[in-house]
Amino acid sequence: MSTPSDHARRLNSKITHLIRRIRHIDESQGVGRARLSALAVLHFGGPRSLTELARAELVTPTTMHHIIKGLLNDNLVRKIPDPTDKRRQEIRLTSKGEKVIVKAHTARLVFFDSLLAGQPTKRITEAIALLEAMDQG
Repeated sequence: MSTPSDHARRLNSKITHLIRRIRHIDESQGVGRARLSALAVLHFGGPRSLTELARAELVTPTTMHHIIKGLLNDNLVRKIPDPTDKRRQEIRLTSKGEKVIVKAHTARLVFFDSLLAGQPTKRITEAIALLEAMDQG
């Protein structure tokens, strides 16, 4: 009989394998994973300051500065001065950055669609519910 520890080990193994496969998809986009992740925060969460982005990505502001510098050089984001606070700049996606993150997101969705193909709807719904419950805990 399987124990909770056995289930945890199996779950860890399966999630690790999925993460590796997702990493491969992300790396095929031609933008580093850290940059892609920052683009995703801006795409799904809207414009942010460098400090807000660093907080969202769980990195230091110095690290985020380097990520943003690369994104600026690639014309994927732009900085907009805050009219009420001259020290603050808002970081926004450019149209090119928007295209890159949409393409990357679409590649992930295609991957997940392929994993789910042929699975009964009930099984998919239960799996999503379990993942949502785990995410809340």
